[in-house]
Amino acid sequence: MRSIEKILVMLRADPAEDLALRRGKQLAQTLGAELQLLLCDPHEGHTEYLEGLLAKLRREGFRVQGEQVKGQPHHACSAILAAHQRHACDLVIKQHHPDSTLSQLFTLPDDWQLSRELPTPLLLVKTPRCWEGGTVLATMDVDHLDQEHRALQGNVMDYTAELCRLFQAELHVVSAYSAPALPLADPAIGIDQAIAQHCHDQCQWFQHEYELAERHLHIGEGPAKTLIPRVANEQGAVLTVVGTIGRSGLGGILVGNTAETVLDRLNSDVLILKPHELPVKRVEPSGHRAA
Repeated sequence: MRSIEKILVMLRADPAEDLALRRGKQLAQTLGAELQLLLCDPHEGHTEYLEGLLAKLRREGFRVQGEQVKGQPHHACSAILAAHQRHACDLVIKQHHPDSTLSQLFTLPDDWQLSRELPTPLLLVKTPRCWEGGTVLATMDVDHLDQEHRALQGNVMDYTAELCRLFQAELHVVSAYSAPALPLADPAIGIDQAIAQHCHDQCQWFQHEYELAERHLHIGEGPAKTLIPRVANEQGAVLTVVGTIGRSGLGGILVGNTAETVLDRLNSDVLILKPHELPVKRVEPSGHRAA
């Protein structure tokens, strides 16, 4: 989290309902980061509102810039990706708007596309609940032991632990296991027990490194899309941290990503991370209106 110096916030035209802006201000204050605001409007008719908001935030002590671009606010993925690259942002914050099941059959939801294409963390805000003193839930896929998933596990734990430190929150971890055929050293042990024990063994490294109490580790039989929201709701999580490899193409369509399948089932904010944070190339701005 310390590496986050510039935060891109996707604005709503109504500040009273702008959960992303509230969370962006909170993180900017906590991290000492700069805010980059983005407002999408098909008519580009909110110049006065944006200028007033920027002036207000600057009076409050924020380092902030903003721009308005032409486009639909609920289909703003391309605009967000372009602004993210243009301004070399380290984090994107957006209020989540669930798409209907029917619309998901015909078009990829904006937030799903962002979770696949953004190289940097994506925070999808779903509730106005305060993070301070709450529960932050890290989701860990320990079934896969390849290098990319190992890097993803480390990133998820690093971010979650740092957020807990910054907001005096309580760290919990959930890990779902499937039921592959595993060789049993002791035939007297049931297959379910053996699989659960195998999953628990794979969690030992982060339990030791982050001093995670046993009661804060939640292991259960999957699928993850069912277990993660259940544990998050049981623990009252204010934030759920999810890692994704960002599967795209046919694989993403047929299988989906855990981050996507749990998004609409969670009653918390969702931070989506990739295995590595790629450097963002700065490009000259063009075709946008800055304020």
